[in-house]
Amino acid sequence: RKNVSHKSMAREINEPRIMLLSGGIEFSRGQTQRMASLETIMEQENKFMEILVNRIIKLKPDILFVGRSVSRKAQELLLKANVVLFQHVKSSLMSKISRQTGATILASTDYVL
Repeated sequence: RKNVSHKSMAREINEPRIMLLSGGIEFSRGQTQRMASLETIMEQENKFMEILVNRIIKLKPDILFVGRSVSRKAQELLLKANVVLFQHVKSSLMSKISRQTGATILASTDYVL
């Protein structure tokens, strides 16, 4: 039994729209940014998360299952959009959910719009 990522997220939803994402929702710094200032990197990460989460929200899911971790900023944005988030979902459970709901498992956030 999985718990939602934030205690104020909904515990029960009637006829939910489900989104399955096998990857994570995180900002990965490239090799070229080793000597960048911390403020610049934080701004880039925040902007990237806002863009990515907005792309997810446009699909209007009620529940989002993610196979890996989700950044704190993304969790906050999803909470504001009333999207229930489950992270670190095993691939076997994700496959069962996919079979039961007919939902497609997206390999990464690159496939969102």
